[in-house]
Amino acid sequence: MFENRRHFRLKEFMDIAWKVQDQDVSGEGTVVNISNSGLLLQTDKMFRPTDHCVLTIESGLEALPFDAKKGKIVWFRRIHTPQERLQCGIQFLADKTDSHFQKWLEMKVNQLGEAADVKILGNMAY
Repeated sequence: MFENRRHFRLKEFMDIAWKVQDQDVSGEGTVVNISNSGLLLQTDKMFRPTDHCVLTIESGLEALPFDAKKGKIVWFRRIHTPQERLQCGIQFLADKTDSHFQKWLEMKVNQLGEAADVKILGNMAY
């Protein structure tokens, strides 16, 4: 299935911490994919996300390839698995250029370009 996207999505699983701006709601989750414009967050913390709710994404259990970022929820859905989860599409809000993140993303894309095995490509990109 072909999806028309503005930015390439890199499949990259990272643990993060998040907090809803101006609310006492926070938790931990996993980045499922990431791009220049945002990320897909999966969390098992149930909260009442609303469109345009602003989250702060910070380092979780591992070092992140980017500084703390703010993003707004542009869509969300509940996933019914043995443990109910929530997926949120997060669009990064305009902030200063994060050169560390840009270099990391470029390195990952270059690794894809060098990969000769189609299975590897399928596991790393959308």
